Amino acid sequence: MERNSRKLQRFAVQLPCQLLNNTNKSDGTVLNLSAQGCAMTAEHLPFVSTYVSLDIELFNGEEPANIELAGVRWVSEYRCGLEFILVRPDMLVKLKAFVLMLEQTA
Repeated sequence: MERNSRKLQRFAVQLPCQLLNNTNKSDGTVLNLSAQGCAMTAEHLPFVSTYVSLDIELFNGEEPANIELAGVRWVSEYRCGLEFILVRPDMLVKLKAFVLMLEQTA
């Protein structure tokens, strides 16, 4: 039996983001998103098994959703996959509301 480790469906998006990795800050784009993780591309991709924080611009003109701690689960040529580990409750509400909106328009 094949086991899929992804718990929630991800939705294709093109959202501007900023990736913060220790002292490096890199602009990027979130390519798919769920309330528990995302795939993204960035100028400087982090290494697998490192931890980063991430600001995702969900809506123009609104404060970005801040992911305080995300684990880098995989890296390929121009993309990486992040699992969200620590998200403030207010940011999680914002993220879940955005994903629910994507779900309803899919």
